[in-house]
Amino acid sequence: LWALPFLAAAALVPGPTAALALPTLGSPALLARLGLALATVLLAENVWRNTDEAARWHVNLPCIAFGGLAAFDVFVYADAVLARAFSVPLLDARAVVTALAMPLLAIAAVRDRRWRRQLPLSRTVVFHGATLVVGGVFLLGIGLAGEVVRHLGADWSRAVQISLLAGAALALLVAVSSQSVRSRLRRQIVDNFFTARHDYRREWLRTVATLSAADAEAPPALRAIRAIADPVDSPAGVLLLREEPDGAPRFAWAQSWNRPAAPASLGPEHPLFGALRDGTWIVEFAEAPLPDLNQACGPLWLAVPLPHHREGLIGIVLLAPPRAPFPLDGETFDLLRTLGREVAMFLAERRAAERLAESRRLADYAKRFAFVAHDVKTVSHQLSLLLANAEDHMQDPEFQRDMLLTVRAAADRINTLIARLRQPEAEDEGSAPAALRIDPAVRLAAIAAARQGRVILEVEGEPGLAAIGAEAFDAAVTHLVNNAIDASPPGEMVRLRLARAAGRIVIEIIDRGPGMSAEFVRDVLFRPLGTAKPRGSGIGAWQARELLRAAGGNLSVLTRPGAGTTMRIELAPADRRDTAGETTQIERRMRA
Repeated sequence: LWALPFLAAAALVPGPTAALALPTLGSPALLARLGLALATVLLAENVWRNTDEAARWHVNLPCIAFGGLAAFDVFVYADAVLARAFSVPLLDARAVVTALAMPLLAIAAVRDRRWRRQLPLSRTVVFHGATLVVGGVFLLGIGLAGEVVRHLGADWSRAVQISLLAGAALALLVAVSSQSVRSRLRRQIVDNFFTARHDYRREWLRTVATLSAADAEAPPALRAIRAIADPVDSPAGVLLLREEPDGAPRFAWAQSWNRPAAPASLGPEHPLFGALRDGTWIVEFAEAPLPDLNQACGPLWLAVPLPHHREGLIGIVLLAPPRAPFPLDGETFDLLRTLGREVAMFLAERRAAERLAESRRLADYAKRFAFVAHDVKTVSHQLSLLLANAEDHMQDPEFQRDMLLTVRAAADRINTLIARLRQPEAEDEGSAPAALRIDPAVRLAAIAAARQGRVILEVEGEPGLAAIGAEAFDAAVTHLVNNAIDASPPGEMVRLRLARAAGRIVIEIIDRGPGMSAEFVRDVLFRPLGTAKPRGSGIGAWQARELLRAAGGNLSVLTRPGAGTTMRIELAPADRRDTAGETTQIERRMRA
């Protein structure tokens, strides 16, 4: 086959013109053309004779076409030598002979796919160019018909001519806007001009764009169907996803595209299970008709499996027949298998993300209940102390007033917790936040007074206002003070020291308890649900630190086994940041 390009170049050299005359028999131009024609005939004969008999089927027609053209040129030039001028009829006949040879070359190209080459043009350019050519030929044909009608000379010829042109333009617009017509034209172009049926770069970019689109444009399941259907020009599809309600896998309807919702559910006994071969086989419904699916989902063409490398077969996409039917080959099956695996990964990731979101919501709800339980425990502790002191001071009027205030505060706190449980997202949805300016000296004095002489408050200078909500401040400090009291020996006082240092408001809660090791502080103290108390919840220290950090503060620990513990709170002063109306998502979640 290497000699065929040389045959083509030699046989298709432009011929002479009728105006060319030969002044002498030995004209160099004539001798060169005659020699080239003879060489082409010899080359064609050698190509055919030296080709193996099994391969001559591929070169027969090209050798006949190129050799015939060269032989005709020898006849033309030989006649010119004898007549000393070119024969006009022979030159005119050369064009006809060339036209007769072209079908032989076209048939040879169709016979042997090795002749086909990928066009360097974009498929879109070829498609639009072919559309313009077809449209132009169609309009030329209509124009010719109109001219024939006009030449008839009848009275109605002009009206018929205008009607033909208007109808042709309308038909052309309808054809151009029809997806079916466009698909058929595109299929013909691909089958006859390109070696590969699919433009893999375009298909991959389109698949990525489809799967990565926003959920507001289309649901994920719908995008999964389109990612499989668009490359094969299918106008509709149905997605079935695997479910295991009773431990046995089933495929139930999940989404439809251009088809109504289908109550389809395939159990393990369904024939489609075996036909898919665990996700390695694409099923053609023409070869394996399944009437129940066709009745539930409409006319179907292919069943494309969605295999996942960890979860196995997670779904099936059922495709409707394409707009322009075409024979399926290995190239199309490989493309669909690749897209099926990609879509399976997409759906598995979406499902995992949904499960993770559900787990987080459940975890947040569990944390909310844990915080409520801890707050209830604090209220219970206060009421228990009140009852313990009531036996000795019940007749004291001042104690009675304090008891009423404490019980009322406990009831209000419990009612607030109940309201937040009923509407856990109320604060997140725009309720007005409490003011985040407090006087820590006043709040600490109230906390110390409620501890019945177990706490000593020391205030150095004028610390100013702190940028934190009153409820968050009370919850954090109350928990730390209660822990300090529990850790201190009987009769030992807990010290509350309030000062301002390095532009921050500092509160130190100092006890003389057994202290903690550095490993315990690092690994247990601030870990949720981590506690060393026999009846502790493991929430308080972590909750206190999160509440303080949410307000721009921090909580640190100074401790050593046998030397007591100092819990150091640092808060931002309110005069250094505008905190009016400010609240944080973390605090709302912690306290909800």
